[in-house]
Amino acid sequence: MSRRLYAPIRPATSGHPSPPSASSSAQPATLPRHGACAECRSRKTKCDGARPVCSPCLKRGRSQCIIPEKIGSAHSAVEIVNLLQSLPRTDGDSLVNLLRAGGDPSAVLAAFQQGIREGKALDSAGELHHSLLEAELISQYPKAYSFLPEIDTHALARSTLLRPVSAPAPAPAPIGGKSPPVFFLAERADPVSAASPGKLHAYSSHQLKLCDERLRTLPVGFWTDLDISGDLAARVLSLYITTDHPLLGLFNAQLLLEDLLYQRTQFCSKFLFHAVMYLGLQMYCAFDKTVVPLISAFGDEAQRLWSLEPDSCLTMAGGVLLSISLMGQGKDHAVLAYAMKAMEMGQRMDLFVTDISSIPTRYHNVPPEDERSAMCFAAWGTFNWNVMISVFYRQPGSTTPKLPPSLPIPGEKFGDAHVAESAEEVTHQHLLGTIFPLLCHFWRLVHKVNWIYYTVEDSPPIFLREILVEHAFRELIAWVEKLPILLVRREPGAHYTTVFHIWLHTAILDMFKPFINDPVLRSRPFQTFTSGDSTPDMLCRASLNQLKRLVIKYRTHHIESTFSILWHTGLIYLANGVLSLGDPDWHLYLLLCIYAYERLNRPYRMAEVVTQGLLAVAMRDTDMTSDEANRLMSELKEHGLEHVKENLKGQVRATFMVDLDLALTDPEAANAETLASNFEDLAIFQDLINPDGVSNDDPMVITDA
Repeated sequence: MSRRLYAPIRPATSGHPSPPSASSSAQPATLPRHGACAECRSRKTKCDGARPVCSPCLKRGRSQCIIPEKIGSAHSAVEIVNLLQSLPRTDGDSLVNLLRAGGDPSAVLAAFQQGIREGKALDSAGELHHSLLEAELISQYPKAYSFLPEIDTHALARSTLLRPVSAPAPAPAPIGGKSPPVFFLAERADPVSAASPGKLHAYSSHQLKLCDERLRTLPVGFWTDLDISGDLAARVLSLYITTDHPLLGLFNAQLLLEDLLYQRTQFCSKFLFHAVMYLGLQMYCAFDKTVVPLISAFGDEAQRLWSLEPDSCLTMAGGVLLSISLMGQGKDHAVLAYAMKAMEMGQRMDLFVTDISSIPTRYHNVPPEDERSAMCFAAWGTFNWNVMISVFYRQPGSTTPKLPPSLPIPGEKFGDAHVAESAEEVTHQHLLGTIFPLLCHFWRLVHKVNWIYYTVEDSPPIFLREILVEHAFRELIAWVEKLPILLVRREPGAHYTTVFHIWLHTAILDMFKPFINDPVLRSRPFQTFTSGDSTPDMLCRASLNQLKRLVIKYRTHHIESTFSILWHTGLIYLANGVLSLGDPDWHLYLLLCIYAYERLNRPYRMAEVVTQGLLAVAMRDTDMTSDEANRLMSELKEHGLEHVKENLKGQVRATFMVDLDLALTDPEAANAETLASNFEDLAIFQDLINPDGVSNDDPMVITDA
């Protein structure tokens, strides 16, 4: 007879449970405890397992946790069964199909659960809105790849985002006898027209707050001979310092303000003052067109003073500001010159090294803290801008910096490296010490990809590029997951956070652009992802989906989208992405970009040339009619600077790349200037091949079917 493995179960002596003994009451039953969330695991911090959000994540500002449990564990198996039992049959079948399709089951489940919490995980066919690779990225890297509910294209088509500034949004018409569905922005529901940039132009210039109340007594006459009031100069300076300066760095704003107010020239110079005002006035004219004549005046004076300035951190910073300002004004022939001269100046000052073996010895005797701070801001700000030019603009003759600055990133060794962990900690003085150092790390990581792709000394052989780019991408998104709350996407969030994420996904699209244009490489699986569809093509589509939401969010929630030029590269990459990847809604997103440039056309002359170039690409590669393209250009000119052209000098020049596919083989033909010059010829050609073409005045034709 076989040995009994378990003790026999005795029958109960009565219909009631026996009272607990003293020993059992002393040891209460252990409650089930959830596993640590992905965020706490990545930070290696203790997670209390609370749901839907644990205590550590709640303190970091997150509304929910991502739980990448192992599917093989008993707890997760029960969770899957419970989920399948609670879902409608169609949704349950979709989850089963996704799990059967391959890839990382924990990634599929985590993304599916988060989508269920958001209420928009499934479309009308009961399918998840993400590819398997996208689900894996959302699960493992939620800061870089946020969960994306479906965009309601009907609501987007009727929003003021796809209308000229003066055109009211149409009343929402019933669709198929029902009210139009609500448009979803990133993490929460919100009608697009609720806070559209079409209404943001009512924002008065007098509502702009000063970044420092002491600027009310700004002695503007000490810094310039041009006719400008101290009140206007203070508002222009404040607009720049609170909008673009946290993203650009270039100088220590606190030191500059002190010197401005007390008429000192150690950390401010007349040249730097005119350079800041040149860019600031372009931004400010979005609110007040009467300042347009001052733009050229300050630009001319800044360029005159440049030729008189000695090598210094202040001159480097001003040179970069001139480069940015001239690009916005459509004087692209000088953009690259000033950026490269600023780099060369830094090399002469030993702020950069050309050979890693020759580290400069000039700063072994450490200068005073304020002087060190000014040097670091100038060096890293100049480096960041030159990397941005070499990656995003790819002007003929642009070269990537060989090495990062030899000085530390601002704040890393000067005692101000504290990073705010909550929004309540953020102040104006804290911004530059927190945001800019993080962006320096970002551009340094992007610079590594430059080394892989662009022709510089010691570049890797071509056959290694696939492995190296995948590794660089992994390194980049792993770094993003360690970011503090200041750069984590929230609703509505700060403008600089959205700009950073636009830069992030633009950089990712640029990293894999050469793969997408190769029919073999675009479908070759990655080596370090588990999803069955982990290819460059799917990765670019995942980042393009993020970029769509980011551009919508930035235009909907942030007035900075109408007067800051730093984010416009995201528009070029979004327009190119929807065209080259064959997005079925390419027309909607192209118009989203076109009307964004329409808002930027008053402050920045180059917006007209870029728009004309994008429309030329659309007429060449799609069924866009010449009637529609000409109508869009007329709307853009009507609300731009046509009415004040007598105050503007010279022809608009824009030699940066607009057709990113063509740029890989023929950069000269792919730049904004060349494409814009071909606009009329393409329009005539469209008329010849499509004489009965009808202008698509509505961005989307909605039927009652």
